[in-house]
Amino acid sequence: MKKDNINFIFKSLNKKKITFCLLIEAFLDFIYYFVPFTFTLFLTLPFTVKKAIIVIGIFIVSKILRVGGNYLLRKYSDNYLYEYSNIQYLEFYKQLSKIPTESISKYQTGYFENIISKISELVKKILQAEYVSILVTFIFLFYTLFNQSLFLFIISFITSVLCVFLSIKILKKANKQVETLYDQEYEYSSVYNDFISNVRTVKLLNNDKYFINKIEKEGKKSNNENKKYVKYYSFEEVLRNILIVVPFFLGLVKAAIDLSNGIDTLGIITFYISIHVEMGFVFEELSSNIISWYELKAIKSKLKNIFKKLDERVIINDFDVIKLQDIVIKYPETNLEIKVDNFIVNKNDKISIMGQSGQGKTSLVNLIIGNINSYKGKVLIDNFDIKERKLDIGIVSQEIELFNMSIKDNLCLDKNISDDKIIKYLNELELNELLQFKQGIYTIVGEKGLKLSTGQKRRINILRSYLMNKEIYILDEPTSNLDKHTEEIVVNFILKYFKDKTLIIVTHNDKINEICNKFYAFNNHNLINIQN
Repeated sequence: MKKDNINFIFKSLNKKKITFCLLIEAFLDFIYYFVPFTFTLFLTLPFTVKKAIIVIGIFIVSKILRVGGNYLLRKYSDNYLYEYSNIQYLEFYKQLSKIPTESISKYQTGYFENIISKISELVKKILQAEYVSILVTFIFLFYTLFNQSLFLFIISFITSVLCVFLSIKILKKANKQVETLYDQEYEYSSVYNDFISNVRTVKLLNNDKYFINKIEKEGKKSNNENKKYVKYYSFEEVLRNILIVVPFFLGLVKAAIDLSNGIDTLGIITFYISIHVEMGFVFEELSSNIISWYELKAIKSKLKNIFKKLDERVIINDFDVIKLQDIVIKYPETNLEIKVDNFIVNKNDKISIMGQSGQGKTSLVNLIIGNINSYKGKVLIDNFDIKERKLDIGIVSQEIELFNMSIKDNLCLDKNISDDKIIKYLNELELNELLQFKQGIYTIVGEKGLKLSTGQKRRINILRSYLMNKEIYILDEPTSNLDKHTEEIVVNFILKYFKDKTLIIVTHNDKINEICNKFYAFNNHNLINIQN
């Protein structure tokens, strides 16, 4: 696997923008901790009016600077993180689009949505972490402890290092559990998203109890795995809060003893009290950041499996001949073998493929498209192996998927086609009823085209394929589930507009077969050449 396959997570960072945001954050952190640190310098006896004016002045100036700094941070940091989140989504999609269909079919669609959502959330959290705040806090704290006592400094330093070490060790152990949690969350989201995306079917089945129980069952499993994960970082939090008290406790005890011996440590005591609460937040930030890194590591591990093999084939638009020789496609789950001894497609051929359902027609189509990688034999496009070259093929499949866009956008995608031309084709396919919508061809069809009937969606699917203007088309049962009249409309459209194209047609329609010059049929999962 190429290293760049999952490098998009941080690869697209704009270093200048991130550096600017970190500098603003560093400035704000310095100002924040500088104020309590000045207490150790000026809150000393005798506390004069001059000292009071200096302390108040520092406080007011620091407040003004923090207001201005926070404005800049929100303006630039928040905007950039939003922009970067969109970049991540785009780069993730680019990689996802390269996954072979054979691999992508192993996952439920919602899984990919959950992964990019988690990545975006974790990366934002990591980039927003106050690294400088952590560093500045330790510098001011240990500098003050060192000035009090070298022994106190050493003990506090060892305690803090131990705190960080144990936190990392516990959270590293928790990382194994988070991978198990993510696996279970995938099972849960698969069930949930499956029912949500097919909510109309769910309602038609009228069996809410089953679906609710199924969602609840998977949800409980996720909750149980999450409890195990939470147990780890809850223990880490308790241990951390105990250990971070040690430096402050020792520092305050030492300052109190010095004060009782007549040494002026009022400023030091004030410093410890004012910074203690913030120190808790700093360690919380550090712990949360470690958790985020480990969670991101777990997701990256998942991505390595998903992106371990990408489709990097060269896409070609034209060809002279496609050859399939001695093909054997095995399906281990059923011990099924589909065989194609010799299948040749020359440019401008019109090939009919027939056979009963389940014989291998869809497998043959997927092999030619390049969606099947596990097979024996040779698939050649102009003597180039299909594993090296991918032919740009227009597909009219039985599965009709429309996007939640307008009728025109669904038809044209990136093609610049006039409204008049689209309306002409719609009328020819007797889809003029779509023009009765208030917004006409600019009507949003809804998710998966829910506003349209099956017949309307099938005709739009055929028109869209034609408008993409490919050299070769595979028409997979283009007239299935259509009434006789609509079937005749579709057939006439195909005969008129696809006649100059190379066609591989999976059909039993006699009229479409009339234009074909080659005829094949599946018998006992073997493709054989037949007479017309």
